[in-house]
Amino acid sequence: MEAMRALKANLKLDGKPCGWCQAALRLGDDAAVCTACEKEHHGRCWNGSAGCSTPGCMNAPLRRLDAPSATASASPGSPFPQGVPLPYAAAPAVSAGFMSCPHCRTAVIAGTPVCPACRAIMSPDGIYHGPKVNAPGAVAALVYGLVGLVFCQIILGPVAISKANAAKRAMASDPTLGGEGLATAGMVLGIVDLALFALYVLIRVGASK
Repeated sequence: MEAMRALKANLKLDGKPCGWCQAALRLGDDAAVCTACEKEHHGRCWNGSAGCSTPGCMNAPLRRLDAPSATASASPGSPFPQGVPLPYAAAPAVSAGFMSCPHCRTAVIAGTPVCPACRAIMSPDGIYHGPKVNAPGAVAALVYGLVGLVFCQIILGPVAISKANAAKRAMASDPTLGGEGLATAGMVLGIVDLALFALYVLIRVGASK
């Protein structure tokens, strides 16, 4: 089975972040979709990284073996005495156009804003400057919260709060995700929904006395 499907980015892929460089795919871009995990990539990023960006995917590129550490002892026949740390250690080999993640040592395309393996920010200032997409649940939290203002407050209010919390957790672990304002608004509206339901119950109880 082919490792990936090569195609031009269509409406379904438009706006999806590339698994390697995290830049959004645009209509007409050369795209590569992994046949094992369905992750989207730019065609050039797939080819440059020799496979899928998803850690553990069967189509992910093979990891390079790390070079001996600086504290490794000299081997027999070495000019350095046994048990004495070597004076230097070679850095892991990285192909031209690639860089090594300072956190997990994964080789990634030079200029990649976020390491696809450990999700660490790779910019020199430690701040993510690339494009963001709304975290899963951020928009849903706002929608459920708004609808809850009209009816089913006791059901939609907790759902809005749950979706908002899930979105905030996702944003905390992935710098490429945004929608903080949407999630916060959804959470506030969920609380308002519950408050309106409580007020409705109190009014009904008071009217029945």
